[in-house]
Amino acid sequence: MGKDESESRIFHAARDFTCWRDREYNDQYPCQVFRQGENTVNLNLDIVSIVFAGAVAEEIARCLYDAVLITVGNLAGFAPTPAARNSLLKRKYRKGFFGWTYNADGDFNCHGSDSDVYFVELVTDANDTTKNVGVYTVDEGGVELVFEFMCYSFSMLDAVWLANSLMEAIGGEPLDVLETTSESYVSQVPLAVLRHMGLSEI
Repeated sequence: MGKDESESRIFHAARDFTCWRDREYNDQYPCQVFRQGENTVNLNLDIVSIVFAGAVAEEIARCLYDAVLITVGNLAGFAPTPAARNSLLKRKYRKGFFGWTYNADGDFNCHGSDSDVYFVELVTDANDTTKNVGVYTVDEGGVELVFEFMCYSFSMLDAVWLANSLMEAIGGEPLDVLETTSESYVSQVPLAVLRHMGLSEI
């Protein structure tokens, strides 16, 4: 492999996430997504590092985006339906007090190392020891990524960033251009949502 080809496979993105469940305290934590190899994606959330198989990273990205669609619909007063697809996670939609909820979870190989790095891989054998990984909507506009060892909640805008970053890390196209600071974000989100989130002066 040439030097240029090797460097083209390196990806890194970083952002501070707002902890949705403690947002009234402006509690934030760092998030990094990077890839330095062929078939894995690294996700650092606060002080925990997770290494995903590429297929798992893509599935989590798509489920994060599903959760964003449901959240946007709840805030704007309509119920979008995420696209049908074969999914590694089992997806469920329910009507709740704050609108529709979205749950997506599945069992994967998930284990730690001495350096406290967790590996999440596709299950390949019926005898594999598995743990649950999930993506859920949170009441009033948040999203969370849940592992058996930890739960991370963040804003809808952070979820879009994470979904896009995971897709780019595996060499795919971003799922959306809802990026929080761009004009394209304003053009694609319903006005009711922008007003609710304080992002529109109209």
